[in-house]
Parts: sequence; structure tokens; C-alpha cells
Amino acid sequence: MKKTALLLAGAAALISLSPKVLAEGVTGLFISLKVANVQAYKQWGETTQSTFQAHSCVSFRSGKLLGGQGTLEWGNSDHFSLMKCKSPVLVDLVDKGFISKLSAITDDFNLIEGSLNSLSDKVPTEESEYLIKVSYFNNLNPKSRQNGLATIDAIARKIKNGWIDDAILEPKASVGVVQPDNLTFLYYPKAGQGKSFRANNPMLMNQIGSFNQAHIERFIYLGAQIKTGSMK
Repeated sequence: MKKTALLLAGAAALISLSPKVLAEGVTGLFISLKVANVQAYKQWGETTQSTFQAHSCVSFRSGKLLGGQGTLEWGNSDHFSLMKCKSPVLVDLVDKGFISKLSAITDDFNLIEGSLNSLSDKVPTEESEYLIKVSYFNNLNPKSRQNGLATIDAIARKIKNGWIDDAILEPKASVGVVQPDNLTFLYYPKAGQGKSFRANNPMLMNQIGSFNQAHIERFIYLGAQIKTGSMK
């Protein structure tokens, strides 16, 4: 994936601590991809529609991927979709051969499925600075990791114009990528707001950087722009 000038590494550290979970027990399917054949991808969407409907899947978030920063390589995907389903759908897609067909019409794709927890009743817009953090924990000290998250979260919530926690995905299965430990979705309401927040809160950014170094083996922050409708 093309790197950008976004200073993503200090965006947030909230990973699995969810102080306000609005929806639990929901399956989430995260898809990132780069389409090689637009017409074939459209047909793929049409043929898989009944399978997604059988699992009551609806779009939760989707948009363009603008680049990434971190210690994890993420290929060259340029679009993403986060779907919310009433039951796991990934195995069904694999068994029906849809994933094999997807690999033939994309230059890059990753699918990650797990428990999806919504953390806010607010909805990001196309003007929002959206971020997706993909993390692999080192698990050297899980208790210390949770305590560190709680400390960072408590500090961040006292600062005005900070990020909004959107959702957390706790992976159970994956295709195209080694299963991560956690995906965190968050955003700043307006473009450029994140840069200002980071510049005005260097101590918090340093604390987040220290947290990542101590507790995360590999990670990447994916910058994104929310788009309404299907992935195009």
C-alpha cells in the first residue's frame, strides 16, 4: 500500500477496552481489496448477494483506503468494507467458492471476521478523518496492556476535539492475511482535526507510542475516507 504523509502512528491506542459498547453479539466482516476487474467484481457482488442476505449482512462502514503507517505491511488494497451480520458468513463464502473467485479478480484482498462491537451512536461522514488500526499483540503482559489502555483512554477523554471510537472487531477467522488480534475503528469528525490534535498533545502521543512499542508486535494504521454506497 502506498504510504502517505498522514501521521497515523499517534492516532489512538484504544484496542480492546470498550467503555461504552452499544451492540454486542454481532458478527463483523472486514474486507480490504484492490479490484483488478471492475465488471467481474460487480458480478461477484451480485452472485454473493443471496449468501450475504442469508446471514442478514448489511454495510456498517465502507470507503477508500488512503495509505498506512506502522510496522505491518498491508499490500496495496485501496478500498474497504465493514459489514455487520447476524451470523458468521466467511466459511459460507469459502465453501461456495466465492473467495477463490474473488482472488481471481483482485490484485489484493484480505477478509477478517469476528465479533463486532459498536462504540458510538454517531456516524462518520465523508469529511471525517477515518482510521483503522490492525494489531498483533505480543502478549508479554496482557494485564499491563489493559491497564495501559485504561490510562490512555482516561486521559484522552478529558481532551477536547479528540477522536471518536467507532467500533472494535475481535477476529475469529481470516482469509488472505494472518489473523490479527484486534481491529479498531475510530475517526476525527473533520479532516485535519487529527493533525491538530496530535500537534497539541505531544505527551499523549508519546505515551501511545510507548504503549505500541511495549505491547504490540506488529500494527498498521490505515487512513480512510468514508464513502456511501458500495465499494467502487
